[in-house]
Amino acid sequence: MTQSPHSGPNAIAQGRTEDRAVGAFTRRTVLAGAAAATAAISVGAVDSPASAQSRQDMLAFVLLSAALTGIAEGKLAPNFHALPSSTNIDLEQSDPGSDPVDVKQEYFDWVNKRHQPTFRRLLQFAKDSRNASDRAQAIIDKVQARPDTKYLARSIVLMWYLGAWYDPGHLQALVEHPSAAPAKFEVISPKAYTQGWALRVAQAHPMGFSEMQFGYWSRPPSPRGDFIGN
Repeated sequence: MTQSPHSGPNAIAQGRTEDRAVGAFTRRTVLAGAAAATAAISVGAVDSPASAQSRQDMLAFVLLSAALTGIAEGKLAPNFHALPSSTNIDLEQSDPGSDPVDVKQEYFDWVNKRHQPTFRRLLQFAKDSRNASDRAQAIIDKVQARPDTKYLARSIVLMWYLGAWYDPGHLQALVEHPSAAPAKFEVISPKAYTQGWALRVAQAHPMGFSEMQFGYWSRPPSPRGDFIGN
């Protein structure tokens, strides 16, 4: 009978020798490393202040973003539901929506991690203005009253339209010193790259990614309202 090459009294010793021969990259060490990484990610998800948010915070973020960008809440956050009505919003009853991409969560965490105090102030503006007769204008008026909220709001607008982050301090420097070097930016993520609204409003798509039907360019463009909801 043919014996397995791994049977016999020297099998364990041989396995250890193979471990040493390939260094750290063995099945045993890879599995151990994966377990450690998973544990670290899990702890970070619980402890990170960026992920600590309430449902009301996300609703406020959607309302804020819609006011700043001019794009309807239901477009920025698919399945968004304002209850009992779109002009009288109860933060306890309303639903910020859910979708497979959920880029709004990525954006929320990004801003909250970098400018939490000012971001919280912006969210409060949206909560306080949610039932105003002209909600968008009420939010914008509050945002414009302070330099810190004004420039963070501009960063949020650019984030939604370009999928990139422009630090509000750099934007303020450009206004105060027009001859300064162009503001640096950072693409937030591959997901954000595909979700930029600038190209959607133009009825185009980023290089290498498209959700549009093949041959769309041969047909007259749809009304802009079909894309932004307003």
